[in-house]
Amino acid sequence: MRLAQSMNLKIKYWIRYLAILQLGLSFASYSSPSTAPSTTHSRIDSNSVQATPITSRPTSQAIDWIDLLPSDLNREALMERYADLIIQRLDATTDSNLQAKIMAEFAQAPTNPNLAGHNIRLAGYMLVLESREDRITEFLLVPYSGAGLHQPTPPANQMILVRVQPEQALKVSQEYESVWVEGKLQIQSNTTASTQVSYLIDPAQVKLYTADDAKQAAASTKATAHNEHEHESEHKAGNEEIQAE
Repeated sequence: MRLAQSMNLKIKYWIRYLAILQLGLSFASYSSPSTAPSTTHSRIDSNSVQATPITSRPTSQAIDWIDLLPSDLNREALMERYADLIIQRLDATTDSNLQAKIMAEFAQAPTNPNLAGHNIRLAGYMLVLESREDRITEFLLVPYSGAGLHQPTPPANQMILVRVQPEQALKVSQEYESVWVEGKLQIQSNTTASTQVSYLIDPAQVKLYTADDAKQAAASTKATAHNEHEHESEHKAGNEEIQAE
């Protein structure tokens, strides 16, 4: 067992959303309080059950979820808006008209054309769509566990439709694991049974997101936070010097 936050997939703009889930809110039409999902989940021993090993492509670009947003927009502000809208979707008092408006905005969420045709590598969770011979051959890569099941789906630009050859695929028993997905990213609108999605990787390579990956991500996040703090301190000190003059 481990906390979803401890995996730290560098999705810091979803942290507020995950914190709300920890408070045990009722999920409107998604589930009742008694069936509300936990932010912890079991992990299958990756030493005993493995997908076909893959080698990371040297040309693949490791990205974060925020990179899927257009670079000419205020990405942080847009992520904050998405978090607010998801929280509204979780609220049982949100009326159906507002729910419909939120879903329409999510379906039309803008994409990042600069990533089209690039080989990318991104970590997330699976919302399984199809399986073959006990292998997951098609799924949505999503930024938080349970999206589309007992939690609302994110905007279309925060999901990737992933198709995998059976010999490269994970087992169905691993559907709740966190994973790395790698492949050529396409901007292509697709409608699944439950949602609209704006990105596609077909074919993709998939492997489990390991404890070592989590440690590296945590160290990277800590270093980034430290650098940001130092930058803010230097900026504040500079302003104080200017004011003193």
